[in-house]
Amino acid sequence: MKICSFFHGCLVNDKVVLKITDEKDLITLRKLFKSKSEREQRTEKEILLECEIDAAFQKRTFRQLRAVFKIVTVIFQSDSENHRPPTEEEKYSLYLDLLDLYADKIPNRYTGELRSIHISEANTVAGSHLIDGLLYHVTTLCSLPNDLQATVRSVLYEWEIWRGKQEHDINDDRTIEQMREYLVYSEASGRTPVHFHHIVSRGACPAAIEKAWNILALTPDEHNFFHQQCKTWDEFFEVYPHLRGRVEMAYRKCNELVQRNNEIGIISMADMDNAIEDIDSVESLVDMTLGAQGK
Repeated sequence: MKICSFFHGCLVNDKVVLKITDEKDLITLRKLFKSKSEREQRTEKEILLECEIDAAFQKRTFRQLRAVFKIVTVIFQSDSENHRPPTEEEKYSLYLDLLDLYADKIPNRYTGELRSIHISEANTVAGSHLIDGLLYHVTTLCSLPNDLQATVRSVLYEWEIWRGKQEHDINDDRTIEQMREYLVYSEASGRTPVHFHHIVSRGACPAAIEKAWNILALTPDEHNFFHQQCKTWDEFFEVYPHLRGRVEMAYRKCNELVQRNNEIGIISMADMDNAIEDIDSVESLVDMTLGAQGK
């Protein structure tokens, strides 16, 4: 059993002490240590934990090719007996099938027919579209044990960190409805089901209401955690640090819209009243109101 999550950590008397940030991951941790304890009792031998401790946010670069083949491997294992890993031939064959489903297409220079863009030749946007499609595939078509879920979550974390550092994001070029087609998992945790939320509220930046870059997909519990337990964005980032760049990007772009429209003021992340608004709930209320009016 394996888990991938964020932890508070410190070194005390040469002992590593970790504290989970997302309490929902305690369920998996308890299962892991229960299984470990039971095996140790049966075998009368200690089972060592294989750990990789990574302070990832200072220097990490995101390798799209590696991420793609990690997810392809997980998809193969989800469908195989006993979740066995693929051979190199099986992995590449599945990759080609998934490429046809989710990769961007370009014309063949000789025939004019469309062909899929391979991840090895893709720019960052085309690579992001492929990864977006693969994460959708995993969420909707695969049943994953904890070990494989941890692998997918590690890719999700790295990808969100990388996206937050880019000048151009895939959401710059699509509508919210186009996002809904593929984004069916929480960007905070990978869990389902999700609602869409404005990062900067419509009251603070009306011009960003329909901008996909101003959207986060969160579970209802994650949305409630933000509003009920977080007094600042930094408290939210203590649990979901991989989303900091995405949020900062949205605030930056909202302020650019304000300046472009010759409006006065700066939208600040310090003002929590302008943050995280559930657009699905708002739309539902509008529908109910129109229904009551007979429209």
